[in-house]
Amino acid sequence: MVDTTTVTPQGTWATVARVYWGIVAAVGTGAFLLSCYISVTQEGNGGALNGLWFTLSYFTVWSNIVAFIANWMLFADPTRDGRGFRWFRMTSLVMITVTGLVYAIVLAPLYKPVGLGVYTNLGFHYIVPWATFLGFLLFGPRPRFSIREVFTMLTIPVVWLVYTLLRGLLLLQPPPEAPATTLGEPQHWYPYPFIDVNDPSPLIPGLEYGGYAGVAVNIVAIVILGLVFGFLFLGLDRSLSRGQKPTPLPQG
Repeated sequence: MVDTTTVTPQGTWATVARVYWGIVAAVGTGAFLLSCYISVTQEGNGGALNGLWFTLSYFTVWSNIVAFIANWMLFADPTRDGRGFRWFRMTSLVMITVTGLVYAIVLAPLYKPVGLGVYTNLGFHYIVPWATFLGFLLFGPRPRFSIREVFTMLTIPVVWLVYTLLRGLLLLQPPPEAPATTLGEPQHWYPYPFIDVNDPSPLIPGLEYGGYAGVAVNIVAIVILGLVFGFLFLGLDRSLSRGQKPTPLPQG
């Protein structure tokens, strides 16, 4: 029986970890490339570049890109460490786990993929999120996280939120068949109903507000959810390492 409290994979277990991360990274990369292909070839997207731009505006796509980059890094070195890696690893775990959960709970009933979209949906929302989480439990490497990573991992999600709200404010003419979305009135496009300023769907039952107030409430809920998962991964990292703390890294 493999001792999964090992700080880093060693010997045969390191080889198993490398193969595992390679498979998960390949699935994520393949789903991303297939999604890009669909977006540039699908009619009604306003042209190839516009379709690609819309696809690259989804948090799902951002989280999968971050996840497969982190997974390729672990494929290259299952024992990887470093300040940048710790931050990026925590970011990838939180983003991809939130993607899997929010899709399963909130978005799955609204989204019915067809054609090649069935395969991208399977990779983006099911295989990559839960295989990445399972890999963290099985292979680590750990310990890698501190309270610092819990808060700094919000950087990429916050950048996405700012980009999405500004884009929705400025974008007046989305293509008539914007991928996997419902267009708001007027024609300001947001990729998800809970950040659609035109008519935000509440994430917290009973807290229903219109416009930016409703979006702000949902953003607070999302940030809190992200922090909860950040602390969850910090706790798992520490407990599965039998209380060991990460090796201090040089400043600068």
